Amino acid sequence: MKLHINSQHLGQKNHKCSNCDYVAYRKTNLTEHINSVHLGIKKYKCSQCDYRAATKGRLKLHMESVHLGLKNHKCSHCDYRAATKERLKLHMESVHLGVKNHECSQCDYRAATKGRLKIHMESVHLGLKKHKCSQCDYRAAIKGRLKTHMESVHLGLKDHKCSQCDYRAATKGTLKTHMESVHLGLKNHKCSQCDYRAATKGRLKIHMESVHLGLKDHKCSQCDYRAAKKETLKIHMESVHLGLKNHKCSQCDYRAATKGRLKTHMKNVHLGLKDHKCSQCDYRAANKGSLKIHMESVHLGLKNHICSQCDYRAATKGRLKIHMENVHLGLKDHKCSQCDYRAATKGTLKIHMESLHLGLKNHKCSQCDYRAATKRRLKIHTENVHLGLKKHKCSQCDYRAATKQSIKVHTERIHLKKYKYTHCDYNTNHKSNIMNNENNVHLNIKVSFVMTVITKHLQGVILRCILTIIITV
Repeated sequence: MKLHINSQHLGQKNHKCSNCDYVAYRKTNLTEHINSVHLGIKKYKCSQCDYRAATKGRLKLHMESVHLGLKNHKCSHCDYRAATKERLKLHMESVHLGVKNHECSQCDYRAATKGRLKIHMESVHLGLKKHKCSQCDYRAAIKGRLKTHMESVHLGLKDHKCSQCDYRAATKGTLKTHMESVHLGLKNHKCSQCDYRAATKGRLKIHMESVHLGLKDHKCSQCDYRAAKKETLKIHMESVHLGLKNHKCSQCDYRAATKGRLKTHMKNVHLGLKDHKCSQCDYRAANKGSLKIHMESVHLGLKNHICSQCDYRAATKGRLKIHMENVHLGLKDHKCSQCDYRAATKGTLKIHMESLHLGLKNHKCSQCDYRAATKRRLKIHTENVHLGLKKHKCSQCDYRAATKQSIKVHTERIHLKKYKYTHCDYNTNHKSNIMNNENNVHLNIKVSFVMTVITKHLQGVILRCILTIIITV
């Protein structure tokens, strides 16, 4: 009892470690500390796993808490249970009272114990992650995190279910983060360079590195795609290269690789919820990413993805891919059910169906009765007809047009003559004109020549007849 009172309540710990700031009440405790922490001497091995302890007491505690599940000390504020009063006290102070007295010297991280601070220093600042996964290249700083990784990633064990959606987590901490960020909207970590907010420091760090620093260390082995996280690269591999899109829309045949993308699709397409408004025009987007692409491509003119076969530029790789397949490869897999029209994307086919077959042209010109199926076509109409803006100039003459497509049609009709007539220097862009040239020009010349010969022959015959008559008379 005296030992307990002196050490726990009076703080009388006179035996100090020479290697760190640990102090003990008894020399035996100090010896145990030096042997286990500084010398790594852990004589007592668990019979059921590779855990080793410096004392029999700690081994017994490990057996009871880990293998027998004996955690008799329950938190009065939550459902946390501990094997010892000390761990319950630590939980109460760190989680419910926010007492974290051990501060990192290199960042603003704070820990409740020196042990956790040490783990933070080794894993974050020194990159020491000693525990490697046997099935992938994941590494962890402590065995507990490796165990969680094995159970969640390779065994699919996610026992903690969200009460408001079908989300499942491997740990209570992850579930808590999900609840706070998704259902409560608590994102307390704000980016210093933009309005992005994150639920955890880890996600904020990933945002900073990928968005503002451009650090994307995980490269796709099949294309030039790069990701900031392995999870994002995995999604890319499965959705793009393997075609795995397991999340299906309940209202159409759209399929997504992640629940987040399916949620965005539902809000954007079926619910019409576009909460992110452009500050320069009336464009609205379902997410910040789409709004950012709009701002860069439309208002800033940033289209960094250049076609290798023409001067087309795109704001995203996806749009460049569609251009390549549509224009240069002629891949138009989406066929209209009412005519022989084919489109490269479902969106384009939908516009065709609505405008041509259903007559839906919801965008009306404010200066005339013209109606368009899309805002883009209405914009082209306004610039071309009412403003006289013809931005695209022919490279071979002074012809100007409102769209590149008009320039292309002009060039093919006027400057590119694909078909040449063999009997003269006539050439044309349409094969039918060759036959017209044959019929209208060359046959007329032949007929005229024959008629001239016949006429001259008849004239000679008539003249001889007249001379014969005169001589006879």
